[in-house]
Amino acid sequence: MKQFARICGMTLVGLLALVGGLGFGPQVQADDSHAKFEGTWINDVQILACAPAPPIVFASFQSLSTHMVGGTMVEGGAPGGPPPAVSRSSGQGIWQRTSAHRFVEFFRFNNFDNLGRVVSIVEVTVRTRLIHGDNPATADVVEPYYLKGEGTNRITNLNPADGSVINVTEGCNRATSTPMLFQE
Repeated sequence: MKQFARICGMTLVGLLALVGGLGFGPQVQADDSHAKFEGTWINDVQILACAPAPPIVFASFQSLSTHMVGGTMVEGGAPGGPPPAVSRSSGQGIWQRTSAHRFVEFFRFNNFDNLGRVVSIVEVTVRTRLIHGDNPATADVVEPYYLKGEGTNRITNLNPADGSVINVTEGCNRATSTPMLFQE
């Protein structure tokens, strides 16, 4: 009888946890029931001067990011840092909904020299808006929704020999992202 009561109690706790998780999970849908923040995005990124300076673009490139249910993300594909960096890790991060169609993302990656030593740590924060409809900047692709965001970058350059901080550089970024969807 005690075993039966223990099993019933554990079942009840499990059901409550499941219902609670379903009821309070991130709600990230746009007006269209198919527009979701979770998934893989192709990002067109610009690194630029921060205001009040004129928006001078220092670099433009594509990257990929995958946002998972529960608020974690993986980012990759952006170039590594200047020499002595020769490679970089994938970006690992978090995201959070801030309103019905707005999110904040934070991720970090490391740049390595030719001996595998960390030479810089890059931290990126982006405030993103999920927009329902086709992105006017991508005439060659018709998408049902896209992301538009702006944020900041922080690069901590390290001495590869002892890991001490050489300097810290801060800047800004701007990105437009297209969802990776199955072609019909």
